[in-house]
Amino acid sequence: MYSSSRQRGSAQLQAIQAMLSSGHASIRLERHTFMLWGLSAAALILLIPRLISQENFPDQIQRMWLQNTVISLVLLAVGVVDAVWTARARQRRDETISFIQRQITKLWWLLIALVVVIDIGMNLYGGGYFFYGITLVLTGIGIYVYGLFSRQMLTWSGALQILLGLALIASSPEIHVQEWVAACAFGIGFPAFALMVDRTEPRGAVRELLLSMLWLGLVLIPALTMVTLVNDVRFDTWRQLSWDSYLETGASSASDSLVVTLPAGSLVPVSLQITGDLLVPVEQPPPLMMTTTRPVDLALKQGELQGMARFGEGDWRSGYDYRIERWQAQGHLSPTQGASLDVRFNLRFER
Repeated sequence: MYSSSRQRGSAQLQAIQAMLSSGHASIRLERHTFMLWGLSAAALILLIPRLISQENFPDQIQRMWLQNTVISLVLLAVGVVDAVWTARARQRRDETISFIQRQITKLWWLLIALVVVIDIGMNLYGGGYFFYGITLVLTGIGIYVYGLFSRQMLTWSGALQILLGLALIASSPEIHVQEWVAACAFGIGFPAFALMVDRTEPRGAVRELLLSMLWLGLVLIPALTMVTLVNDVRFDTWRQLSWDSYLETGASSASDSLVVTLPAGSLVPVSLQITGDLLVPVEQPPPLMMTTTRPVDLALKQGELQGMARFGEGDWRSGYDYRIERWQAQGHLSPTQGASLDVRFNLRFER
């Protein structure tokens, strides 16, 4: 009597475990999902700023809409391919896509759409230094939510992606460093997630810590290596000229690839053009005369600046990578001088 009751209880437990296992199996991210989204995101991060750049499309609004249109079309195509391949994979295994997974997929699409909307808003209103960090956080949230209804490894993977994004937001390194970190997080980190999720289920804090260190190494080492190679090697073969030598050679060096060094204390006229809906300029003001606080190396090819600069002993970086800080605007009104407006800000090219 006791033995048969025990057997029935054991059979019931096995049935419950089978149902739970079946439910979890129907809620999973396929290996190709990580590959498709990761590699496509990495390609967009590296190619879009270089193909649809300020040099090719000077108008910011036009550039912003073109960039986000291309990004949206590529991500839409990736999503369609992912959905088709996932459906085929489930058919081969005689499985169905559960209702819960369909709802989580909708959340994933919502997060991807939110990334595009945030990019548009940051192009219009500023804050672009946070974009790559926010993108990593939002995609990490999507993976984390999948893990809550699926395998523990996905929860860990999403949390790791979130932490990397928050680290980028908190440290706010130079934009080209963020580009390579984000590109490697998607292009290398996502495929690594695919391998880990399929083959590994961590047990214990020590194993999770080791896998975390391995994943961070796979992402950060290639990213920092590429930052160094791109910045240092690109202009090593270019002809180096001091400012005085450049003035002496003049037009004879116009067809060369040059690195021209402006010494500290060089005079740089800065032209400011301000327009608006309430205030418009009466006439073009004279340039604001400023001086450099340290030597500046500028890349010059066939007489045209290449948009790359090196400040002092630092690394090569985009000359358009700057921040406007401590913005202050103070209005004044007096019977003798009328209305006036004082505007002050700090223009920072280096951290």
